[in-house]
Amino acid sequence: MLAFRTRPALAALALSCSLATLAGCASGGGSATPKPYDPEALTFAPSLGVDLSAMQKTPAGLYFQDLKVGEGSTAQRSSTVTVRYVGYLADGKVFDAATADARYECRLGAGTVIRGWDLGIPGMKVGGLRRLVIRPSLGYRGQATGPIPANSTLIFDIELMDVH
Repeated sequence: MLAFRTRPALAALALSCSLATLAGCASGGGSATPKPYDPEALTFAPSLGVDLSAMQKTPAGLYFQDLKVGEGSTAQRSSTVTVRYVGYLADGKVFDAATADARYECRLGAGTVIRGWDLGIPGMKVGGLRRLVIRPSLGYRGQATGPIPANSTLIFDIELMDVH
């Protein structure tokens, strides 16, 4: 009977149950969610020119690099910004763009854009061009969105046109 087992015996029983559960998961018996792709493990299309070692990395795991530093107003966490951008998948395919006259406006920190943008645009100055490499947890996570597969690392080249 369980009520008469000693503490070491209970610990051994708990360990045995834990190991059996882990073995079931490892053999495919569990429903573990696949881990999101890690940008460090990806091979980026050469046409993108992504060099993670030349980029800054935030504590949240967002990579960014100023390709051109602007000279105008600085975007803040709660700013409304107007940008031009091109969004790429790691294989170099363009999945979205707002270029030339098709500018895009959003309010940062309001949850209207992916978290990678909320974290990656503040600090940019008007006229600047910044590249963001956004891990899935800061993008669309496990959700496929239009031409973007689930768990995709996203690359954006963003030009800050205006801050208001």
